[in-house]
Amino acid sequence: MNYFRRLPTGELTTAPDLVANGVTIDVGLNSAPFIVDWNEDGLLDMVIGNCDDGVPVNRRVKLYVNSGTPSNYVFSDPEILHCGGSPIQYNRCIPHVTDLNLDGKKDLVIGEDLGHVYYLENAGTHASPNFNQAVMLEAEGVPISFPSGHTDTKVWVNDWDEDGTPDLVLGNYHDSVHLYIAYPLGIAENRSEALNTVMSVSPNPARNRTTIHYQITQNGMVNLSVYDANGRFVKTLVSADQSAGDYNVIWDGSDAKRARAPAGVYFYKLKAKGNSWLSKFVMLR
Repeated sequence: MNYFRRLPTGELTTAPDLVANGVTIDVGLNSAPFIVDWNEDGLLDMVIGNCDDGVPVNRRVKLYVNSGTPSNYVFSDPEILHCGGSPIQYNRCIPHVTDLNLDGKKDLVIGEDLGHVYYLENAGTHASPNFNQAVMLEAEGVPISFPSGHTDTKVWVNDWDEDGTPDLVLGNYHDSVHLYIAYPLGIAENRSEALNTVMSVSPNPARNRTTIHYQITQNGMVNLSVYDANGRFVKTLVSADQSAGDYNVIWDGSDAKRARAPAGVYFYKLKAKGNSWLSKFVMLR
């Protein structure tokens, strides 16, 4: 495992290879390290995936715990990470540690040789993760999968559109990069309808109140509600039969209990005639 130290000048210099108990760390071909404070002790540890080199039993995700200092790494012998009592085994495994479900605990997202992306939810604690099952991630109800020749999926999780939910950036062997945008939990959306939204929000961002303008083309039941960035219900603004036309509704920044909602990202969800639309809004305080 190679290590490049950044100098005060900003330049990178080659440092000695990383070792564990005096032995150079070598997990085999296609080593894929992810640096994270796994056990929440203030020190950076390493989670490393690899390639099996034609021997399936070599497929392992290894954890190297740092017991040194922030500037002097001392790694122990590796621990094999398990899921459901068995070693995590994906060829050319690219692990990414992140809180994907926003429950405050680190989860594991894995890209692998066959072009899939797996999600391992943490059933333990933030400082002592434990994984029971691996679920293949989907996009619009279909498992994420790249065809033969486009495999070796590399995963990065980041809030790309800054809406409070983690998105996926995936690279692969065929030199392409794919972005998968996640919508807030609990808010289902028809994307084709969303592209032709009939809502607008102004001002956005706002400090205390904002006006939602929407248009409906047919008479019928309309529901307009506010959700936070985690998909939690905040308040219903409209729930009534309305005639086709243009409408303006003011949200004063309060929740269903009339308490002041905190600053952050919010979503308005409009439902009418079996369709739904989302619009994002930022509340400043």
